[in-house]
Amino acid sequence: MAAKEHTGQVTSFRRGQHVVHDYVTIVEVAGDVDRAKLVGARVVWKRDDGLQIRGRVQSPHGNGHAVLVRWAKGFPPQAIGAKVTIRAE
Repeated sequence: MAAKEHTGQVTSFRRGQHVVHDYVTIVEVAGDVDRAKLVGARVVWKRDDGLQIRGRVQSPHGNGHAVLVRWAKGFPPQAIGAKVTIRAE
């Protein structure tokens, strides 16, 4: 079965009142997607010079189109607002 690709936009880090989790971001998924089926999907953020940071969808977030993504490395704050690719298996 072929993998489906979706796009999303990183909106912010997961935050608490006193802490910012730089390994987890909130991603708004474009289009009408069943977010529960995206749990475990691979996510890739690519920079212009070729650097890639990979992550996985952790869980749905809120009642809209957002999901939580846990990254393998800390996510750079300069990339907030950037597009990411989500590959659902």
